Parts: sequence; C-alpha cells; structure tokens
Amino acid sequence: MKLFVPFLIKCCLLITTLYFVLDLFFSQTTVLIIINLVTISFLFINYYQAIHFNNWLDKSKINELPNGLGIWEMIFSKIYKQNQVQTKIQNDLNLTLEQFTSAAEAMLDGVIAVNKNDEVIWCNRQAEAMLKINLKKSYKRPIGYTFRNTEFNDYLLKGDYSETLKVYDFSNKKNLEFKISPFRSNMKLIICKDITQIITNENLRKEFVSNFSHELKTPLTVIIGFLETLDTTKNNLDEGTKKIFELMNDQAIRMRKLIDDLLLLSNVESNPMEDRSLKISSNKFFNKLQKEAKLINNKNHKINFDIDQNIIFIGSEKELESAFINLISNAIRYTKERGQINIKWSLVLGRPTFEINDNGIGIPKNHIKRITERFFRVDAARSRDTGGTGLGLSIVKNIIEQHDGLLKISSEIGKGSKFIITLPKERLV
Repeated sequence: MKLFVPFLIKCCLLITTLYFVLDLFFSQTTVLIIINLVTISFLFINYYQAIHFNNWLDKSKINELPNGLGIWEMIFSKIYKQNQVQTKIQNDLNLTLEQFTSAAEAMLDGVIAVNKNDEVIWCNRQAEAMLKINLKKSYKRPIGYTFRNTEFNDYLLKGDYSETLKVYDFSNKKNLEFKISPFRSNMKLIICKDITQIITNENLRKEFVSNFSHELKTPLTVIIGFLETLDTTKNNLDEGTKKIFELMNDQAIRMRKLIDDLLLLSNVESNPMEDRSLKISSNKFFNKLQKEAKLINNKNHKINFDIDQNIIFIGSEKELESAFINLISNAIRYTKERGQINIKWSLVLGRPTFEINDNGIGIPKNHIKRITERFFRVDAARSRDTGGTGLGLSIVKNIIEQHDGLLKISSEIGKGSKFIITLPKERLV
C-alpha cells in the first residue's frame, strides 16, 4: 500500500501533464486516442510483468527472478533481498540444528524429544539402541506405545519430574534411569541412561560386604568371648593391663555393632523376599518402642509420645521397628543432657506419618543431603564417642524405601532436628 499510493499519484500526474502537452499540438480526439493507447500499453506491460511474476511464484527459484520495469523492479529487488536474509537465517538454523544433533549423538545417554501429546518427534541413536525403537517407525507415535513399561508410563503421566526413575527393562534385560525435563510449551526432553553396569557393581559390592561381615562375625565372637573370660580374672592384673583389656573389649564390641549394622543393611537392601505385608497394630508396636526408648535413655531426656493407636498398617514389623528405634536412638545420642524429644504417629493427608523432633545439636544444612549415605558422619570423632557406626540413617532410608515411603530431614544448628517418615496410603488397613 505504501508503494501503490505514490505510484497512483505519479500516474495521474503523468497522464494529466501528457494531456495538456498533447492538447497544444493535436485535436482533443487525437489526444484522447494517444492517451488511451499509452494507458493500454502501460496496462499491458504491467499485465506482462504480473504474468512473469506469477510464473516465477510457481517455481520460486531466486536465480530465475525476472527483471522488472518501474515499480516491478523495486518489488523484485525487495523479494531478492528478503530471500537473501531468509536464506542466511535458514542456513544459521540448519547449522545450529546440525551442531545440536551432533552433540546429542555424541552423548552416551539416550535423548528423546516428545511433544505435548507425548509423541516421539526426535531421538538419538543411543536412545534407539537402549529402548529398541526406530525413529522412522516411531515418529509421531506415543512414547508409551514405543517403550512399554508401566513404571515409566506412570512417571511420564504424573508430571512430577523432580526425581529420576530407575526401572528394569525385561525385554532388553537392562537397568535404565530416566530423567524428564519439560521445555518450550508442553514439550519434554527424556534423558535415558543405561545403569546396568552400575547396578551390577553395586550388587557385587553389597554381596562382598555381606560375605565379609559374616566371615568376620565368627572370629570376632570368639575374641569377645576370650576378653569376657579374661575380664573375670582382671583383679589379678595391674592397672595398665586392665586398661588394655578394657580398651580391647570396647573396640571389639564396637566392631561387633558395626558388623551387625552392615549385615542388617545388606539384608534390607538385598532381601526382596522379606514379608512387608503383615498387619501391624499401632498400640502394640509403639508400646514396645516406648519401653525400648526408656531403656536407652541414658541422658534423662523428656520423651513425649503422641500416638494414634487406632492406626493399623502393613509392613515388616522388624524392619520398621529398627528404623524408628534408630531415629529415637539418634535423637537421644545427639541431644544434650535433660533435653526434650517429641515423637508423633498420626495420619497426615491420609498417610501414616512418623515424626520425631528434638532440641539437640542439629545438623549443618550442607550435610543434610549426604546424612543418609553409608559411613557419612558430620563429626567422625563425636560419632565414635557416642557409639555411632555411621550406618544408622542409611538403614532407616533403605527400610523406608522398601516400604515405598519417604524420609524428610530438616535441622538447624543449636536448635535441633526433625525427621519425618511418610508411608503411602496403600499401607493402611
């Protein structure tokens, strides 16, 4: 429109000027005939240019763009320039896409892009190999049809991707780990990692620890037995020798406790046959816990129990008792003399929830994420002095995971710690 209006004005001025000039030399009839011929010629030339432009549009080859006259020359020039800009943008996009594809293909992990309907729009060769899919055949097909795994489909649909998902793919006999990252509008990037070797190595390590602990337990029991025998006759020994025997006995007992914890952890991790579907009465279960708490309360703490005794739940009573008493023991151990410990068992949002908080020494925030790792200690010397093995919270975490629950930890230095265990609704009777 910006070009058309000035062009129309120029044409009108040209015709008017031509009319008055010709009128000086010719009759009015002759002038009109000449003007009509000029107008028809002008229209014919523009019609001819329009035909050429229309024919070019059918091919759209920039090197065959026609040469224009007048305003058509300006139009063709603009088309050529815009085409040059678009070509550069397209080349840049192609280069970027090629670089991304090369980078994705170089990754050891599988990468899959899905649209808002969870349909596959792209994947790299690693993903094709891991999941046994073919991009050409799987294009615009739902990923759930391409890779059939119930756990993966549930993970994809729930929309909470803060945690990774580990599954065993029976068809490919592989352990896989998935991480989903949403991007753009309702699209998702699925990262798939083959962790089969990692799981195999982990299982070998666990088996070694279990076997090693079993082998140590027998000779250690013999050593403790001899030390206890010698303890009965220590009155005949001098003070220096007595202290040596006391130290040997303390360290042997500490080693036995460490081995017991290792065996318990190994048993929890590698015993899928453990019956975790037994009915547990809160009344009997927590009465037993209260008695045990009194026995180990050697710092005169005030321990408050707030128990909903009407809750009946299912699980392994032996394992859950070990987890709960571990947390109670830690609260007693790391709270100063005559501290306060509050223990609550109730339904929170319909889920059985165990909560224990104390006013103890607390845990530094930067250590909370690692506190459930095996042998991790905030203060190794203090842990040994209080009789800790560094395995307690790892045992708790594994027991809760085996019961499909969650363990949440919050703490503040000098003010105390809070541990919350949440079991799923499905474990309610």
